[in-house]
Amino acid sequence: MTEITYVMCPVNSHNEWDQLEEVIVGAGIPPELPVLDYTFKLFFHDNIYGKCENISYTGPDDSPKYYIDKQHIEEHKEDLDNFASVLSDLGITVKRPKVPKKIIKTHTPHWESSSHVCLNVRDLTIVIGNDIIETPSTCRWRYFETDYMKHLFLNYFERGSKWTKAPAPLMLDSSFDLSYVDKTPGALEYYEDLIDAHPNEMDTGFEIMFDAANCMRLGKHIIMNAVTRNQKLGAEWLRRHLGNEYTVWEVEMCDSHIDSSFVPLRPGLILLDRPELFERLPKPLQKWDIIYNPKSSVRLPACENENWLPLASDAIDINVLVVNPNLVICNERNIFDFQKLLSPYKIECIPVRIRHDQRFAGGHHCTTLDIRRRSILENYFE
Repeated sequence: MTEITYVMCPVNSHNEWDQLEEVIVGAGIPPELPVLDYTFKLFFHDNIYGKCENISYTGPDDSPKYYIDKQHIEEHKEDLDNFASVLSDLGITVKRPKVPKKIIKTHTPHWESSSHVCLNVRDLTIVIGNDIIETPSTCRWRYFETDYMKHLFLNYFERGSKWTKAPAPLMLDSSFDLSYVDKTPGALEYYEDLIDAHPNEMDTGFEIMFDAANCMRLGKHIIMNAVTRNQKLGAEWLRRHLGNEYTVWEVEMCDSHIDSSFVPLRPGLILLDRPELFERLPKPLQKWDIIYNPKSSVRLPACENENWLPLASDAIDINVLVVNPNLVICNERNIFDFQKLLSPYKIECIPVRIRHDQRFAGGHHCTTLDIRRRSILENYFE
């Protein structure tokens, strides 16, 4: 047996703002979106429900697919590669996932879907301290997505990190809590029509399903968006996994990912999408200074052509990456608004273009996974 020699752990990240030292930047742009199944439509409910109903879901082999223009694929790859170069130029170690040669069909005993590339790497993995935690997504098409980072995770493990994978769900139609979409008039009936009417003998009721991007790390406090029973079970799993040293605050801000609603810039300073979210923050966070989304005027049309789906909302503007408490990377189109907002706080902004963040559902925060920050575990609320 090969002896493993441990050195100083390469994985260490306790918050969203201390000096970034190592990061994974997403890679691989799919030539098509995944099968637009029940879980896809449910996951993107806030952004696509009731929009673009005239779009055909049929691809050349009669399977339900969306195709993405080659131009958009090339431009997005160009922007991400440039983003990785900017980070490297700042002295940050950058790693990339593996890239599949093609999108393949995937199967479990209970459903089939298609695989997806590891583009928005923060969505399904969170680093808390020296623990790499893979979370059980609510999307069937993302079931195997973190496989493209396994070579990196194994290397970090061999060098001393922890590596945890939350319980894998069956993901039956009956596994999903529809209470959030029920708040939209007519939506519950729409999603219920997509459910297989035949009971599955493996039915266990609502399962633990949540994305890492539902969470934001504030030292000993984790704020987690949990609006369904699936996500609340996920919050309880995370609470038990982390133990008494951590507090998991549950909030209800959006359908899933919190990083286009709430972004902590440093202790005492928050970037928030809109004023009505203020009352949904935990009381201790309401004492911090709040900056609101500048709402860029640069927008893509909701349905640019028959193949266009607005997977990310306008709130993607605040999906910034904090390099350190005085340096933020934002989208190029927002640079003047962010400079005006953040300069009074002595925060510099670096503009990095991501032209198709709405099309590919991810900005600078989504497309990165912090591996190491120059941080220690602290309590910012005592």
